[in-house]
Amino acid sequence: MKGKIKIAVKNKHIDFRFVLDRNITILTGDSGTGKTKLINMVRDYAESGKSSGVTLNCEKPCLVLAGKNWEYELAQTHESVVFVEESTVFLTSKAFAEAVQNSDNYYVLVTREPLPQIPYSIDSIKWISKHGKTPKIVKMHENISVKKISAFPYDAVIVEDSKSGYFFFQKATENRKLECVTANGKSGIIKLLQSSKKRRILVIADAAALGSEIKNLLYYRDSTDKKIDFFLPESFEWLILRSTIFDRDTDVQQKLADPAEYIDCKEYFSWERFFTALLVFASKGKPNLEYPGHKGSIPSGYLSEANIDSILNAMNRDKR
Repeated sequence: MKGKIKIAVKNKHIDFRFVLDRNITILTGDSGTGKTKLINMVRDYAESGKSSGVTLNCEKPCLVLAGKNWEYELAQTHESVVFVEESTVFLTSKAFAEAVQNSDNYYVLVTREPLPQIPYSIDSIKWISKHGKTPKIVKMHENISVKKISAFPYDAVIVEDSKSGYFFFQKATENRKLECVTANGKSGIIKLLQSSKKRRILVIADAAALGSEIKNLLYYRDSTDKKIDFFLPESFEWLILRSTIFDRDTDVQQKLADPAEYIDCKEYFSWERFFTALLVFASKGKPNLEYPGHKGSIPSGYLSEANIDSILNAMNRDKR
């Protein structure tokens, strides 16, 4: 299943309209904004159709997953939009996380708490708010990432990645009087921020898998007197592909322009995996640029002064 999925759910009292552009959408918001109402309307329509008083328009089947037989029901569900509400016991379970990552469905997970067992993007988190008869559903975390970092006006750089991304940013900062360290994964970022004595810190992380951590990161930033900026490309491989190194590759540019149309969630659970595979393919046979699929190292071609500058400035190209 791939592509953008438009959904319209309404009755005579309320009208929900939104678009899913990723396989995971986290729907959050204050109490009374319509989250439970949306779930109930989808459930009513799935059970009774138009006789429920609900109209649901979507090119894919929509259903609410609940109850003790959820594993069996999900195993029988394909190419569908699956809604799960926050009171559902299995939502935070390891079994559900594994099932989600091995399916071909899109998911709308209604919750106000992070789901660390499921990798999802900060762009997957959507906020619902009251707006008359038609609630607004919008991305919650926009414009939280700095675009330009090449000057590195910081005392320390914390890199989520411990492999190719870290090696790159370590090289990019080696001639500057700052500390560059790896967090060894997204869950280690907060600990490093808390223990660091530096005053100006840049956090570099892949937005594609940072969804479960962003709430705590923003809370810490807003509660400390340290200056903390975030540099959050979709992924390190996405950043490379956006650089001038690949700007003449038509196939790459087409896929970067509208990734949702090319990323099949059954094959690539996260966009990060897709962009890694795309970079491996696009760089194949290119001297000093052939990217390893295991991400354990970074080819020397990406570490030239010109290419470092091109990659660092890739966030400024067009729009994110």
